[in-house]
Amino acid sequence: MPRIAFKHNPYSILLLRLFSALVLLSLSRMCLYFFNLNYFDELKQGEVFSLFIIGLRFDLASLMMLNFALIFISIFPFPFPKKDLLQTVILYLTLLFNGLAITANLIDAIYFRFTLKRSTYDIFDFLDANVGLYDIFKALFIDFWAVLLLSFVLILVLYFVFIPSERTIENQKLKSKQLLYKSLIFLIVLGFSIVGMRGGFQLKPLNLVDAGKLVSSKKVPLILNTPFSLIVTRGQNHLAQKHYLSEETALFYYNPIKHYKSETSEIKKINIVILILESFSANRIGYFLADSTEKSLTPFLDSLLKKSLTFKGIANGKRSIEGIPAILSGIPTLMRQPYLTSVYANNQLSGLPILLKKHSYTTAFFHGGKNGTMNLDSYAAKVGFDFYFGMTEFANDKDYDGSWGIWDHSFYPFFKNKLDHFAQPFLATFFSLSSHHPYHIPKEYQSKFEANNPLDESLAYADFSLSQFFEHAKNEKWFQNTLFILTADHSAELTGTADSSNLIHYEIPIAFFAVHDTSLSKKSHRAIVQQSDIFPSILDYLNLQDTIIAFGNSVFDTMAPDFALYYLNESYHGVYSHGTYTFDGEKFFFPTEMKLSNTESETIKNQTKALIQNYAYFLIHNKLVHRSNEKEN
Repeated sequence: MPRIAFKHNPYSILLLRLFSALVLLSLSRMCLYFFNLNYFDELKQGEVFSLFIIGLRFDLASLMMLNFALIFISIFPFPFPKKDLLQTVILYLTLLFNGLAITANLIDAIYFRFTLKRSTYDIFDFLDANVGLYDIFKALFIDFWAVLLLSFVLILVLYFVFIPSERTIENQKLKSKQLLYKSLIFLIVLGFSIVGMRGGFQLKPLNLVDAGKLVSSKKVPLILNTPFSLIVTRGQNHLAQKHYLSEETALFYYNPIKHYKSETSEIKKINIVILILESFSANRIGYFLADSTEKSLTPFLDSLLKKSLTFKGIANGKRSIEGIPAILSGIPTLMRQPYLTSVYANNQLSGLPILLKKHSYTTAFFHGGKNGTMNLDSYAAKVGFDFYFGMTEFANDKDYDGSWGIWDHSFYPFFKNKLDHFAQPFLATFFSLSSHHPYHIPKEYQSKFEANNPLDESLAYADFSLSQFFEHAKNEKWFQNTLFILTADHSAELTGTADSSNLIHYEIPIAFFAVHDTSLSKKSHRAIVQQSDIFPSILDYLNLQDTIIAFGNSVFDTMAPDFALYYLNESYHGVYSHGTYTFDGEKFFFPTEMKLSNTESETIKNQTKALIQNYAYFLIHNKLVHRSNEKEN
């Protein structure tokens, strides 16, 4: 195959090289489909082509990252000594980078069979931990030599395009007008390259979780490419597999595989409305402060909690991006990074909307913030919500608060109006906004509430907005057939607290309220409840036959482990009925006032170790979606 002789201007040469690299990168990405036809057998030809096109956005991001140095040097307008030599070195290095990217895509076409996801940067730690790499690679070469051969052929094609057989472009002294023209082109191309690396003009650079916004979980590996997955997860923290207990013992003490179907009860086809209140700390809610002499900031919420199955719950993180997956997917953050920005964000993932859609539920997520905030729209799409309603869908900037999004008192009516028109049964999740720093409230409400500081004023305003929603919704037919879950994404800023255990910084309301089921407020249930308990609790309450993976337990299951766990400052912090304790990964630290028998102490230790061990195992091995052949205890 003869090399291409470049006889055109530098821009044409660069364009040809980039186009060729993009084509080969995209083709190697789609080899994952062709080498795993049985896994994707439900896809039609039109869908496959559509996935190819959608994935070009991620391919372009990878292309710009891999070829940025070549783009820069190829169109740099100013001459300098040994420019040709530097350009040649960068050309060969870029060829190497593109060749490795193509090879990575093709290797993943086979490795996918074992992981069901694109490889992330933690694969290198896996390789480093395997001392028998020679035997591993030898076996892979024997079994999958055709893949390596295909990789060699594609790289060879790229070589003949990248490396010219002759050079006809010579550096010439540029006139000032030509220099100005080339400098302008340089800046424009550089700008487009940076936008390409970011994946577009959205608020945050393109990441793994964004793939879930575009396609279903099963199709995500077909639109992602391996070099992109590796690059964006480089430097991100990953979990180490724990081996505190045997697999069987770990499942005995804490089994994340949940199934609650009762043959003696009927399935409840009722609406589910989850109200996630921004920054609502338990210690700012009047219901939990019975001895306080101050007027409650939350009189309406207090009245609801009195009629609900109510807990002083535990948040599974300190940020919204940690709380939402815990509530809707039963995945707490037991590592340094939130799940949604971790290396496991492209794992197959289940969640409440995926579960309920199988039972003919309409599903929708509402948040008045700017679309793209915290990747919530991407996460909502990944876990199966039919609709996402944000600031864009609200489409009225006059109600914009100037910081985060739409005022609560304006977004609640929008929310109710959508519910009024949804087919029942439906699942609707509403994440409020206004009680977030800087705690602004609309001018017309600034003298309405008795509050000592902006935070308290915003909480009072949020409570009022909530009361208006219930006031208008209670007369609708769907209201009488709805289970409301009221909780918070995390606690608010708590200045001046003296709680050395930090527990107060994680305490939030968790309540279950239904007009049609007054028995909720009369039942006795577990004492310790966390955000990740909400998902399995709803499954249990509805009496659905589905099996899920969740790192929480139903509040209606009195036999479940009665403790909560959160991660802070490189340690695990446990909450038990006798108090709080800490586990640094090796040693447990129990306060002297936490009086435990030897049996209780051993049970807590084993339950904690089992949860941490299974959490790591299920995330590392992409087992967050239950399959019928999963091993159960």
